[in-house]
Amino acid sequence: MVRKLDAREMSPGELVGRLRRPEGFLSEKVRAASRGIVADVRDRGDAALLDYTERFDGVRPDPVRVPAEEIARTRASLPPEIEESFEVAIENVRSFHKRELDRGWETSRVGATTGQRVRPLRRAGLYVPGGHGAYPSTLLMSAVPAQVAGVEEVCVCVPPGPDGRVSGWVLAVAGLLGLDEVYAVGGAQAVGAMAHGTESIPAVNKVVGPGNDYVVAAKIEVFGVVGIDAPQGPSEVVVIADAGAFPERVAFDLLAQAEHLSGASAILLSPNAGLIEEVEPLLSGKPAELITLVRVRDLRHAVALSNAYAPEHAHVVSEDHEAVLNDLREAGMVAVGDGTPIALGDYGAGPSHALPTGGAAAWASALGTHDFTARTNYIHFSREALKDFGPHVERLARLEGFENHAQSVGVRLGRSGGDGPGENGVGGG
Repeated sequence: MVRKLDAREMSPGELVGRLRRPEGFLSEKVRAASRGIVADVRDRGDAALLDYTERFDGVRPDPVRVPAEEIARTRASLPPEIEESFEVAIENVRSFHKRELDRGWETSRVGATTGQRVRPLRRAGLYVPGGHGAYPSTLLMSAVPAQVAGVEEVCVCVPPGPDGRVSGWVLAVAGLLGLDEVYAVGGAQAVGAMAHGTESIPAVNKVVGPGNDYVVAAKIEVFGVVGIDAPQGPSEVVVIADAGAFPERVAFDLLAQAEHLSGASAILLSPNAGLIEEVEPLLSGKPAELITLVRVRDLRHAVALSNAYAPEHAHVVSEDHEAVLNDLREAGMVAVGDGTPIALGDYGAGPSHALPTGGAAAWASALGTHDFTARTNYIHFSREALKDFGPHVERLARLEGFENHAQSVGVRLGRSGGDGPGENGVGGG
């Protein structure tokens, strides 16, 4: 049953409390279970990996790695029209992420050179979910930014189906992208394997990709051993629409995200009671249970509520969408206008559809090339530049009580010791 709320007198904080997300990957039960699985895979390697795959997926893949010949064969069997659609999506995503790629830089002033080198990660692990269906689109949304960034090795983990095999659609996209390292494992155990390495799966530098609560919790568990991206759990959308919106189209916008089920959330914020009343009877089936219709005071109020909720997706359907967009900050991706359903972004408009969920959009970004690069800063000072800046370093180092820091500069300037503020700011050496 669709949930309805009147939030006209609610503050953003009050409504977010009413729309509170389930604990999901933050619940201690989920965290503890994922922690145990990751530790077991770390300690027992492939034996644990296969035990959990049999327990959760009902199969023991042998071998764990999908043969390269199977990937090539599956890619060759793609129907031409499906291959064309994948190729269009891949090119759109590649073109978008080429534009966001960070570049190194260098600047010099009076002999003092500072700069930054941007380098690709050597090895990245991509998680592609299974569960309700196959997600070849998720593979291309993760793999293309990695390739644009220049990652040398890309490892892909995908839950096996009941027959022990990886989805043919996922393998076909792997073939289109030139990826040949695909493993038939999923869940927290796959995250543990990519982070710690097993006999079959070499460890990676970073694990990325969306998944269920146990996958997200496992990623949090391995953070520090490897890098991870933002939490990417159950799908979310906030639709901001006014009286000019078409009820049927809004209904499908909500149903499309609720279609993911399992913790998904779809919310309509509208100041127009008539639109809400027309949308409600168009929502039916199990996805409708995950939809909330909210009456707000006006569009400004809707934007404030959306920013407080920080959804994965926001969709603005209003003649005044430009003004709304300017104030809409906390969202993983924003679709603008009636002609831009979220599904366009899901299937290859350009930006990766791997987006922060659970409120993480308040501080995290969509998956992109920045997730597959690291930055190394560097400095190079001439003798004259050292003479100019060195005394300042000596003073500040002594202020903090680090005499050897000061001496490392002073010895290069032909002196040791020196005058500077002591521990109490009065003087010292």
